[in-house]
This record gives sequence, structure tokens and C-alpha cells, in this order.
Amino acid sequence: MRSLRDGRSIHLLDIENLTASSSPTTAEVRQTMNEYRERVPIGSMDQFIVAVNPRSMVSVGIALRGVQLLIRPGIDGADSALAEAAVSGRIDLRFERVVIGSGDGYFADLAAWLAAAGPHVTVVSRPASLNWRLYTATSDITYLPPTLALAA
Repeated sequence: MRSLRDGRSIHLLDIENLTASSSPTTAEVRQTMNEYRERVPIGSMDQFIVAVNPRSMVSVGIALRGVQLLIRPGIDGADSALAEAAVSGRIDLRFERVVIGSGDGYFADLAAWLAAAGPHVTVVSRPASLNWRLYTATSDITYLPPTLALAA
């Protein structure tokens, strides 16, 4: 019998970390996602969960239609919303590959748990944003260009 997770991928995106902005514009989110798509294989059945603080809700929602958008205020609010969704949704049982789009050390424990549970874990980050704890939690890291590219 085929495993439920075979061939399935989920992308957990801390879009504020990827854009290097606590309130990214729609244009910044779109540019970041273009860079993401150039570097990360995305299948037609891949799922996306994106978490933001309330200030970013509209700009991110406009840029990323069709994703599951989580909104939580406070320090590490978006991070905790993503981690909780991953654990409570048992993505370890449902996906062969998990892509964590963030360089935040908050996700180190999640990455280690997922890797131990079986899914292949990839971290996508800006070089200057990657926390050492997250860097050591996985061996598969994809870098987006430095944030200076966002100004272009």
C-alpha cells in the first residue's frame, strides 16, 4: 500500500523573514516568491501555509492567493502559528518533503523533529538571515539572494 506522504510536499513560509520586512509590500512578496520559485521545485499538488502578523495580512493575501494564510500578532506570533499548524496537522505523516521558508532559529526544533520523523526537510533562507540553530538542524539549505535584490 502506498504511503500517504509519497510525492507530497508542503511549504511553510515565514514570509516576513523571507522578505526581510515586518510589513512587506505586495511587490516585495511577489518578488520574493519569484526568487523562491526559481530555486525551489514546486509540484502541482504542493501545499503552502504562510503565516504573518496582522499588519501584513492584506499585502500578503493579495500577493499569495490560494495559500493557507495564518495570522497571529506578537513576537514570534507568525512563527508559532506555523509550528503549531505543522505539529497539529501531523505533516510528518502526510508529506514526503517539508520546505521551511525562514532563517529564524525558532524553526530549528521543528526541522529536527520533522527530519527524525521521516520527511525530507529543506530550509530556504536569505544568507544573512539563517540562524545557526536552524542551519545545524538540516543538511539541505537553499539560499535566496541577499535582500539588496529586493531594492532593485
